[in-house]
Amino acid sequence: MIVILLHADLKATENLEKVREALLNICPIAEIKISQDSSGITHLEGSATGAEALAALVRKFREERILEAVRQVFLKQIEEGALVFGIHRQAAFVGRVHLCNLDDVSATGPIRVEIRAKHILDIIDFIAPPTLKGKPQHRENLQLE
Repeated sequence: MIVILLHADLKATENLEKVREALLNICPIAEIKISQDSSGITHLEGSATGAEALAALVRKFREERILEAVRQVFLKQIEEGALVFGIHRQAAFVGRVHLCNLDDVSATGPIRVEIRAKHILDIIDFIAPPTLKGKPQHRENLQLE
């Protein structure tokens, strides 16, 4: 089963609904939960399951024609059977996907995206397949579970 997890800490200068919308632009079917820790920091956590949870990311990477760049980043971001990466929060709010470092120290910081699946390399091939002369080369029999 594919599980996508999203996380963003709300900064004092940010609007909660705008950050929520940014998360939903990454994964429109995510269930968003809002919590506050003992130090007063508000956390937004999103989660969704199944291949359909990846549909918006797949579409956006293709629209922006950045599959090969995304693939190269993803192949370096595998941690214990999960794919972990950052997406620039302001780009996500306007419906774009710009990968960024999870240590991004910009004013808002990144949205942390974690994708868990048994066959994580197949998930990478599904999201960002290898390209040949700019055209995606889809593999048959990907295991999207």
